[in-house]
Amino acid sequence: MSSTELQRGIGSLDFSRFMFTRLLDATPEDHWFHIPIPDGNHAAWLAGHVAWEDDDCLKQLLPERGSKLPASWHATFATGTQPVGDADAYPAIDELRDQLSAQRDELKQFFQAAPDQIDAPIPKDLHGFAKDRAALMHAIACHEMIHVGHLTVVRKSLQLGPVFM
Repeated sequence: MSSTELQRGIGSLDFSRFMFTRLLDATPEDHWFHIPIPDGNHAAWLAGHVAWEDDDCLKQLLPERGSKLPASWHATFATGTQPVGDADAYPAIDELRDQLSAQRDELKQFFQAAPDQIDAPIPKDLHGFAKDRAALMHAIACHEMIHVGHLTVVRKSLQLGPVFM
């Protein structure tokens, strides 16, 4: 696979993270725990979940690495968990922001470290997302863009103005 495919994948990861963090940064921290609709997601849960997802992918791609997040993150942010409106049930906002950055940086480094393996198969546990590394980058970005939509719902419910114009 060409280095162009790697660049496209990294570009997708960068774009989805740009969109996510722009909306997150434009949401006042005192509204990060606002649940916009029944069974909806709040900004803090979304931030933790997206960071957890990057870490979980890395844990599966590199089993010897394990998770770099505390075990409590799995119970709080894994797929299927439900947000609660209590800020004390979550890591500090600064920690959420730090892990968003750290986990994405490490994920990108994983892909960039072996450009000749970009079309290599990935573990079967990730096949719900993709079948190879190149497709996985785009799938992770698409997953994050779903959560960009969730952040938009949070912001609309708070009557916050648009971020992108």
